[in-house]
Amino acid sequence: MNTPTKQHYVSRKSREILEHAQPNLVLIGLLCVIGYPLYYIMWAYIYPQPYESLWVRLSIGTLGVPWIVYDYLPSKIKRYFPYYFLLTAFIMMPFFFNFMMLKNEWSMVWAMSTMAALFLLIILIYDWIMITLMTIFGFLLAYLGVYLIDGSVKFTYFQFEYIPVFLFALVGGMICNHNRQMATETKLSLLKSLSGSIAHEMRNPLGSITNAMGSLQTLLPQKPEPAQQQREYSLSRSGLISLHNVIEENSETILRANKIIDSILANMQGKALDISSFRKLSARESIQNAVNSYSYKAPAERGVISVNLKDDFPFVGDKDLFVYVIFNLLKNALYYIKPDGFRIEISTETTPQENLIRVFDTGPGINPRKLEKIFDSFYTTGKKGGIGLGLAFCRRVIESFGGSISCQSREHEWTEFIISLPTYSSQKTQRLKQQILSRKHVLVVDDSNANRLQAKHLLAAHRCRISEAENGQEAIALISAEHFDLILMDMEMPILSGDEASRQIKSGKNIAKDYETHNSDVPIIALTSLSKEEALPRVQRAGMDGLISKPLTPEKLYTVLEDHIFSEKDQTNYTTGSPVLENPTILLVDDNLTSRKFMNIILERMGARVVQAENGLEALKTLDSREIHLVFMDMEMPVMDGVEATRQIRSGKTFKEFKNYRTIPIIALTGNTDREHIDRILESGMNAHLGKPVSRNELNAVFSKWLSGFIRQASPAPPKPLKQASMQDILKDVRNEATINQETVAVLRDTGGDELLTQLIEIYLDDTRKIIDNMVTASAQNDHQAINQLSHTLKGSSGSVGAQKMHVLATHLNRIAKNEAPADYRDWIHALQDIFEATIKEFSALRTSP
Repeated sequence: MNTPTKQHYVSRKSREILEHAQPNLVLIGLLCVIGYPLYYIMWAYIYPQPYESLWVRLSIGTLGVPWIVYDYLPSKIKRYFPYYFLLTAFIMMPFFFNFMMLKNEWSMVWAMSTMAALFLLIILIYDWIMITLMTIFGFLLAYLGVYLIDGSVKFTYFQFEYIPVFLFALVGGMICNHNRQMATETKLSLLKSLSGSIAHEMRNPLGSITNAMGSLQTLLPQKPEPAQQQREYSLSRSGLISLHNVIEENSETILRANKIIDSILANMQGKALDISSFRKLSARESIQNAVNSYSYKAPAERGVISVNLKDDFPFVGDKDLFVYVIFNLLKNALYYIKPDGFRIEISTETTPQENLIRVFDTGPGINPRKLEKIFDSFYTTGKKGGIGLGLAFCRRVIESFGGSISCQSREHEWTEFIISLPTYSSQKTQRLKQQILSRKHVLVVDDSNANRLQAKHLLAAHRCRISEAENGQEAIALISAEHFDLILMDMEMPILSGDEASRQIKSGKNIAKDYETHNSDVPIIALTSLSKEEALPRVQRAGMDGLISKPLTPEKLYTVLEDHIFSEKDQTNYTTGSPVLENPTILLVDDNLTSRKFMNIILERMGARVVQAENGLEALKTLDSREIHLVFMDMEMPVMDGVEATRQIRSGKTFKEFKNYRTIPIIALTGNTDREHIDRILESGMNAHLGKPVSRNELNAVFSKWLSGFIRQASPAPPKPLKQASMQDILKDVRNEATINQETVAVLRDTGGDELLTQLIEIYLDDTRKIIDNMVTASAQNDHQAINQLSHTLKGSSGSVGAQKMHVLATHLNRIAKNEAPADYRDWIHALQDIFEATIKEFSALRTSP
């Protein structure tokens, strides 16, 4: 009964050995066919040996000919070749060399040749059992052959030293070859496990997308028959909103799946997880999101899960990786779901020292001896399809959050996984946040050197990478060359103001193509000495994300970092929302009907009229027949693809009516965003590219840049008239102010010590002398705009360093210069000079005081 099984094993083993030998098969075959006859000359005439036979050599060498022509053999013969290979390898190496060694009575030449043949056999056949059997039986068969031919076997030149040398060669060679083979098999095993892991973890997002497609079909009208192609259909407002929500949710699902794949690959390569996307998360929301979005195989699976999230707590981590952890724990528990009584409980608990998440199930439990190994890579408890990577990766994820994961179990009764996460105020979390901030790039834009120095000093305490610019124009140049994670932007600067620079950044105007999409989403925080009433409308119109008053303090910076680096991106900010389009006509070119349908809904919702085409050739005809203001072009289409269509458009040769073929914006829609692909897009004449799936922010950036004339602009509120006040009243108010704001000085001293305070004061005094000198020149030349800009700069720098009287007087002067006709500013400048002298004395006393 075991015969078929043994035959199957021998067949499989033979094929494996042949597969291993195949890369060297032709080379060793040639060596045998040519080398065996050639060495007859060597041992018969050049270095004569007692015994040689050309007939024996030719007979055995001929056996290697099928090795040389193996690739050209008919498939029927190849089926039996593994057996032929083993037989001929045995004859050509162990048998032949042992036969010749015994016929030559153990001469030194043949002892060495036999050892060389042994090494060749080890290289060719990796299996140590097969090598050992071949070597032993090769010697025995050769011994028998010599005995039958000669009647005796002589050991004339035999030396006992040959025995340990042969054993060493045999054992050492097999060990080396075995290790090499094990390394190869390990690599193959890792690759198989990796592919299996990725495929396994993709089931949930793909299942979610499949379910979403079903949801979309329920929202859309029934697919029309061919006879109903011209019929128009309507969709309710609630249906449209639901459709849009499904699209957004599934875009996030695809992005999450890509992130999981990247993380698994990094894990397999031994790399640390990327912490740059870590944010402040809510345990309750994150767990609920995971439980609700898990792809259950049946409704009964969701029914066995109870969630008790009475204690909510914040933690720092990646929401997609955290969802992956919960998915994995649910998947492991649901594997053992039973008809009756099975349940899974997820709960949270907070303590002063740590925060806990418990995932409990009433499955079969885990053997105590296996409990310590379940988090090891490639260890599995025997589940069908398990590859032993899930829990190991979960541990890496939770540890990257600064926490730990452990397991308790009672065999045959229950299992509980406990995720421990540090409290948000703990040292572990603060260290993690410092690591995250050390990877962030912050741009400080301010025309005041003292203000930039202060901001840089505060950011340096958080280990951020810092760049600086003196005005909005310099900022845009930097943004066109580098990625930033946060921009601190002064509102009023020479050359290009902060709010105008922000408008250009948000719209992508004057920004290099490679950086416009990323940097259009970067938070821009306004730094200003203006009142909130004055600054806020400007901040809103510019699309800036926040507003803080000068001077910048550690507390204000901490709030900015919490709100715009660590908080989720969907927070409410100062922007006015998506641009509202005023009926531009957009040509959507895509061969995929579903993609066109979804994009059509989004674009119409934003206020565009949409015309559709299935390929590039249809797009050319459409452009020549009606007015189009922007084209979204898919890259890969039948008939004519996006690149060729764009080249045809830019050439203008196919058009009779269409005149704007050189200037019409063409935006590529592509799922391939590697450098080579993007270069090909831009070389074809397209203006920009969007990766699929397209996000709303990316569309906003495209419309702000390429359809700015079709965006409905909010009417700015008229500026409030300033209360008229005489210079005498203003100076009276100024005299009531303290020369130095001691609170600001104390903050600066606490922030950087006396060294930073002294440095800021020196910079401020030098800059202020130059500003006042420039004001004198501007006043003599009646340069009203220069007075406006100089007073603004003085206002900001004075407030930041704590020069209170200078700050108040410069503020009044700036308001007058900004809102009144050119006037005589000499009295104002004299007042500034007097107060500046008093300020110098106060600062000097401050620096010399103990």
